[in-house]
Amino acid sequence: MASPLIADSTVRVLDLRQVPGRDLEPLLEDEIRTWEEAFHWSFSASAELVLRFVNMRSLNGYALTVDGRIEGYSYYITDEHKGMIGDVYLRPAYRVPEFENLLLESSLGALMSDREIRRVETQLMTLSSPLRRKMPLPRWLQVYPRTFMVKALDGGLMPPGAADAHVQMAAWREQGQESAARLITDCYRGHIDSKINDQYQTVPGARKFLLNIIQYPGCGRFFPAASFFCHRKDSGSLCGLVLASIVGPTTGHITQLCVSPEARGYGIGYEMLRHCVNELTAYGCTEVSLTVTSSNVSAIRLYERSGFEPRNDFAAHVWEGF
Repeated sequence: MASPLIADSTVRVLDLRQVPGRDLEPLLEDEIRTWEEAFHWSFSASAELVLRFVNMRSLNGYALTVDGRIEGYSYYITDEHKGMIGDVYLRPAYRVPEFENLLLESSLGALMSDREIRRVETQLMTLSSPLRRKMPLPRWLQVYPRTFMVKALDGGLMPPGAADAHVQMAAWREQGQESAARLITDCYRGHIDSKINDQYQTVPGARKFLLNIIQYPGCGRFFPAASFFCHRKDSGSLCGLVLASIVGPTTGHITQLCVSPEARGYGIGYEMLRHCVNELTAYGCTEVSLTVTSSNVSAIRLYERSGFEPRNDFAAHVWEGF
């Protein structure tokens, strides 16, 4: 049954490239408030980037109007064979599956009409009922439950673990990006997260992933001081990587933590987490967040032992094979 909001209103979906930026600004301001309240993230830089491309008439996507007012929008980008739906946002009063699916279906339809596109990915943190809702095109859809976790920082430092004597941390350096890309590919080979993000499957893809983390604001401002390479002391080999960003005035976010397959089970993940969190604490952060795939039980155990608590559930959605 259709929502009363839809039944009693005139709803239209417009090409985002035909929408003046000034008309979208109030909605983006609302989205900034939502991200601050729900996640303690500053969405301002991302909103400015969206507005810039909207004003250039170069952002692919759709705006949803209700009785002539813009109440929601979505946008998508393409990268070779893949489409990525970057955002679907509606004001809280209109955040219902019917409206969200209108925007999703519009973006998916546009992407599917491109014969080069064979896969579509999205992770939408503000989507309503993320694990219980009906989604468009279920025949081609895979759903991966994920969890947003948060650790409060009280100024105390995490103590060294068992691996402290056996590994050495090295500060992030740009010259190490190629080694980081190879490590990411090795770490995620056969891992469920490589089904969610296919950039993990190849070294060129991992390079793009790192570029997005370092240069673009989607996951905050990259913070090199809390980002580390981890090497084994006995061999000097690279065995782990942790990357962090600043997403709010006093909020840090761990964007990547991975351990090479042969080095797992020795406490190296904790040691990298410890160094990262302690640097964020020293910087003045009062909390740190991360996201994890819900079926990654070993990672969740590590995070819970380290003081992280689940705050929100969401989902990664992948369409392919159409």
